[in-house]
Amino acid sequence: MGIFRKPSTKKLGLKVLLMGEKGVGKSVVALSFPRIYALDAETGMAFYENHPIYGKNLLGIANTQDFNELEEAIDELMDMGTNEVGTLVIDSETKFYQNLTDASLQVEEAKARKAGRDVMDSAVSMRGWGRIKAVAQRLQNLKIDLSAKGVNIISISQIDDVKQKVGDNFVKIGEKPVMQKGSEYDYDLVLKLYTEKNPKSGDYVYKSETLKDRTGVTQIGQVIENPTYEVWKEFVGGREGAEIIESSLSKDHDKAKKSLEKEDAKAEKPIADRLKDAMSLGDEQKEKATEMIKKAKIKNPLKPKDASEFETLSKIVETIENM
Repeated sequence: MGIFRKPSTKKLGLKVLLMGEKGVGKSVVALSFPRIYALDAETGMAFYENHPIYGKNLLGIANTQDFNELEEAIDELMDMGTNEVGTLVIDSETKFYQNLTDASLQVEEAKARKAGRDVMDSAVSMRGWGRIKAVAQRLQNLKIDLSAKGVNIISISQIDDVKQKVGDNFVKIGEKPVMQKGSEYDYDLVLKLYTEKNPKSGDYVYKSETLKDRTGVTQIGQVIENPTYEVWKEFVGGREGAEIIESSLSKDHDKAKKSLEKEDAKAEKPIADRLKDAMSLGDEQKEKATEMIKKAKIKNPLKPKDASEFETLSKIVETIENM
C-alpha cells in the first residue's frame, strides 16, 4: 500500500499540556500519571520525591534545563521501553525554552564583543530565532515519537496573557503557554489549571478547564475539580495491547534539513561547476548535455553571456542532474 497503512486502534501515550500560574497544582496533576520519569527544571518536584501519595509514581528524576539533555533523556526512555516507562514529565517547558533563548542571546553577545560593538545593544537575530524554532520543533517531534510508543508526555508550562491594542490601551484577549509559539497544537489534551476560593469554607479548590481534548473524555470549557490521571485512565488503558505507530518525525525533520542543505549547496555552486559535475555522471548525461547546449546555441557554457543564457543553462543542468 506504499506510504499508507490500514487504519486500526493504536497504542498511544497521551500528550498533555498543563498550563497555569504558580501554585495551581500543575506538578501534582502530572504526578498522578503512572510510572513517571521526570525532568525537573525548577527543583519543585523535590518536595514530592518521598511523599507517600504524590511521589509514589515517580521512578526517576533529573534536574536540568539543558535542551541537549532533554533530547538525551527522550532517547534513553525510548531504549527503556513502555514496560518500564509510563510517563515523561517535563517541569517546566518554560525553563527549557528560556534556557534555549538565553543561550542564543549569549551567542549574539559574544559576536558583539568580537566585533567591538556594545553588548547592551545585542538581541537575538532572525537567524537566532530560526535556530531556536528549529531546536524546539525537533524536541517536540521527539516527544511525539515517544508518545507513539505508548508513553504519556506531560508538559508543564507557565502561562501568559495574550493582549491586543484597542485604542490607546492593551486589552487581554486570551492566554498562552510560555513556550515555543504554536507548541500547544501538538498536544492531545490541554488543561488550564487554577484555584478558586470556596466562599463558605474559605478553602481553595484546585480546578482545571479543558481547552482541548482529542480523547473526547471531556468537552471544551468543562471544569473539573481536583483533576488527575483517573479521568483519562480508561481511555488510555483501552489501548493497551494494541500495536504501536512506527513514528519517526524527528528523523523526518533531519532528512528535510539535509535535503535543504543539499539544495542550498547546489544553489551556491557556480553553474560551470554544476555543469561539469552533471556531465561527469556518465556518457548518457554528457551526450544529453552537449545536445541541449548545442540546440540552445550557447557558445561558451562555462561563461554564459547574459541572464537569459544563464537561466537556460541552469535548466539544462537541472535536467541532467535529474536523469
